[in-house]
Amino acid sequence: MNKRTYFLVVVLAGLAFIVVCFLSPDQVTQPIRNETQALFGPLIRTVETPVHYFSHMDSKLTTLDQAQAEVTKLRARVADLELRNQLLTDKAAENARLREMLGFREASQYRLRACRVVSRSPSNWWGTVQVNVGWEDEPGLTKDQPVVSPRGVVGKTGTVTRETTDVILMVNINCSISAIIEGTHDHGIVQGQGNFDEGKPRVLVDYLPKESQVAVGQFIVTSGLGPYFPAGLRLGTVVEVPPLKNEYPTFGLYREAIIEPTADLDQLDELFIVLGSKQEAKPEEKPDSTPTSDSPPSADTTPPSNPTPAPDATPAPDTAPPPVARPTQLSP
Repeated sequence: MNKRTYFLVVVLAGLAFIVVCFLSPDQVTQPIRNETQALFGPLIRTVETPVHYFSHMDSKLTTLDQAQAEVTKLRARVADLELRNQLLTDKAAENARLREMLGFREASQYRLRACRVVSRSPSNWWGTVQVNVGWEDEPGLTKDQPVVSPRGVVGKTGTVTRETTDVILMVNINCSISAIIEGTHDHGIVQGQGNFDEGKPRVLVDYLPKESQVAVGQFIVTSGLGPYFPAGLRLGTVVEVPPLKNEYPTFGLYREAIIEPTADLDQLDELFIVLGSKQEAKPEEKPDSTPTSDSPPSADTTPPSNPTPAPDATPAPDTAPPPVARPTQLSP
């Protein structure tokens, strides 16, 4: 018997068994059903598990796609909120700076011109910056005028053009400022060194008296002895006092000190240019000898002279006619 005949016999036998089971009464088929369930039950349960899993796979995949889309949406939302938060933080910092500058301007005794830093070269970071004010905006703007922030001196003006002005920072070697030490009143010269140490700019105070008692923590302010910087502008704080050196240029005759500028020269945004004293800006009051039509003349105001005076009018002493007009009468 070949395989095909064998397979056909098995199929026919199975069909005959099924027909017999359906046509037989329940008393005969029930034991057969029980035995069949007991025999094939474990196999059916084993096959049912993967069938159930794959039947729900489509719904699971749909739920996972929805979750992935929601995660992407939430990530975009978080990025947007972080950007908004950063913008609000920047605006709050700018508002605080402007409030500080406004208070400084109101309290200052000098005429200040506000300006904003618009350019700074990375290759000359500690040399100069450029601000958005020129001689067209401020006719009184000239070279070597002090540039300050609410924290202290930043530097001085350099080249002035129509719309912009270069600001020479105080750490630049081309910036020298006459200074005084608060507390000891020792005079010196603040000289930029053109470099910085440990990420912070340093400035040298030179030509202090040899016996000066300068100490770490003291403030350095402008002395007002120079032709451009007024007195009292804060320059920096003493951070180091080197020992006396018998070398050029002091030869041990003067003491030096290293200060850290009080102004943050690394973060420069809004600045002020000192134009002069507020008292100088007030126009001088001159008495007006000619009264206006809407104000009454004062008691000591001399009326305008009449080209044809009345015959009985008595002329002023410095405008009397010559004596030939009438004889001179002697008083008794």
